[in-house]
Amino acid sequence: MLDYTVRVIPIPILSRIRLKQMNVVETEFNNLAAEYENNRLSGWYKAHAEEIIEHCPDFEEGDILDVGCGTGYFLRAYLKDRPRIRAVGIDTSSAMIEVAKRNARLEGLSRIEFIHADWEKLNPDIFKPYAFKAIFCANAFHYFTDPKNATDRLFKQLAENGTLYVLERNKARSLLTFVWGFLHKVLIKDQVVFYKTFELVGFLEEAGLKQVKVLSSIKKYFWKNKLFTSMVLLEGKKEDLRAASE
Repeated sequence: MLDYTVRVIPIPILSRIRLKQMNVVETEFNNLAAEYENNRLSGWYKAHAEEIIEHCPDFEEGDILDVGCGTGYFLRAYLKDRPRIRAVGIDTSSAMIEVAKRNARLEGLSRIEFIHADWEKLNPDIFKPYAFKAIFCANAFHYFTDPKNATDRLFKQLAENGTLYVLERNKARSLLTFVWGFLHKVLIKDQVVFYKTFELVGFLEEAGLKQVKVLSSIKKYFWKNKLFTSMVLLEGKKEDLRAASE
């Protein structure tokens, strides 16, 4: 199995800044990888997968993609009782991908391919063997440096009649999420930006997704050992242009 890495040509200044930002994010998650599924917040991370599985259709066959897959918990959970599903997981953290590959092997799941890459820069040709009927992006959207470009890429990789699911923090009416975003900008100085639900919907609709809607909304204190959680699960569909024109 090939391990695709990020190729960034460091010519423009913005590219250098972006590379530095991505290195900060990769370092952060490389340090978390070994204990990611067993630390104090592991229940919170796993609850993201459970939320998506609860609300998305039960696909019996086909290809799915998880962008920002981390250690692959969601894909392993989804494929467990679905032997005709193939899956691909993408993450910018090399350590997360290594843990994901190891855990999949331990569970005997050979139908998952994990790729270390930057979603905003990877060569889409690596997906030629696949036709993704569903793409998932759970708690990763706020790491995109160019959300419009990232969403356009999500749309392009969807097969016709495919569905995109985005589980993301909701900044609306969430003072803690607002403060956390401010800290990322001023102190941590990475590319993290949190959005309100209508802004997330706007990105999906601008990319060409139809029937964009909120499937669920979570706003809870002390949920899964997290002080406060404000998240929204969105769904958007890529129409079959041939059927739409008939």
